[in-house]
Amino acid sequence: MVDILHAVTINAPPAAVYAALTEQNGLRSWWTEHATAEPKVGAVATFGFYGGRAVFNFHIDALEPARNVAWAVEQGAPGWEHTRITWDLADDNGQTNVLFGHRDWASTEGNYASTNYNWGWYLTSLKHYLETGTGTPHTDADMH
Repeated sequence: MVDILHAVTINAPPAAVYAALTEQNGLRSWWTEHATAEPKVGAVATFGFYGGRAVFNFHIDALEPARNVAWAVEQGAPGWEHTRITWDLADDNGQTNVLFGHRDWASTEGNYASTNYNWGWYLTSLKHYLETGTGTPHTDADMH
């Protein structure tokens, strides 16, 4: 199995990062404006892209406030089958060190490289959202 890993430091406390990763309005502010989510273990979060042509569903497996978020992919892009998403948060003097993982890929073939790039893009959006108040989420204007 292969993992996609990204590490980023965000100038915001872990509680704020956790909220951006778990609350619907936070997710809409940095990932996609079409997010339906609630911070509840066992719930399913849904994210839409390209006018609903791409829909991603994640089962929320674990939530540890200000420390950890874990999702299992129920529906995603080709190659995402049986993968999981993890966010580990650590306080660093008021900032948050984020270790992101898209884990358990069968191989680095197919969508692995583009998914890796896209996660890097959206983690930058998360950082900008928390540090400046403005992220760059996917919007319907991105339909091309």
